[in-house]
Amino acid sequence: MENNLSAENSLRIIAETIERSRRTITKNSGKPLILWGVLVALFSLIIWGLWTKTGSPIWNFLWFAMSAIGFVCMKTLFRNREKVPETEVSRMLGKIWMWFGIFATGFFALVWVAWGIRSLTGVEGTLSVDLTLIILLMMGLGGTLSGAVLGNKVVTASSLIATTFAALFLMVMPTGSPLRILSFAILGVFALIVPGIILQKQGRE
Repeated sequence: MENNLSAENSLRIIAETIERSRRTITKNSGKPLILWGVLVALFSLIIWGLWTKTGSPIWNFLWFAMSAIGFVCMKTLFRNREKVPETEVSRMLGKIWMWFGIFATGFFALVWVAWGIRSLTGVEGTLSVDLTLIILLMMGLGGTLSGAVLGNKVVTASSLIATTFAALFLMVMPTGSPLRILSFAILGVFALIVPGIILQKQGRE
């Protein structure tokens, strides 16, 4: 009997710890979502403007600068926020975005390597890889999975809806057009900033 009660108490404590961690992560997610949403929207507008003015897609390398700025801001602005104990929820979220970063960066590098090989070997034709669409869909998938792990319908629905409209906008725009990069502005506003504001309000209630 005592063993059963002990097992039940252990399971209850584990469940409460996971739930408390989920609530804390959700509460702490508002400002970072807003920060990254602003950065994604702002840099997509900057890259679009520079690409339009110069006619060169080389400005897409500014996404790496955005990532660096974002990580510095995260370290400096949110250093005093409530700490979250290491749980399966936090580990899963960390792995989701870690692998997104690895795949997005790796795929970006792979496209440039392929372009270099084609140039050196004289392969004719255009390299037909829609890098923007692939990274957009990966971002949307990461956001949707994060919302599902947190059990937060706002994050899940916002990511799903925003990704759908951003992808539709992207596919309607002409291939090679600088306008296509504005799909990330749509994603930044509606998949990051809007749910971030909602989570901030929920955290204060």
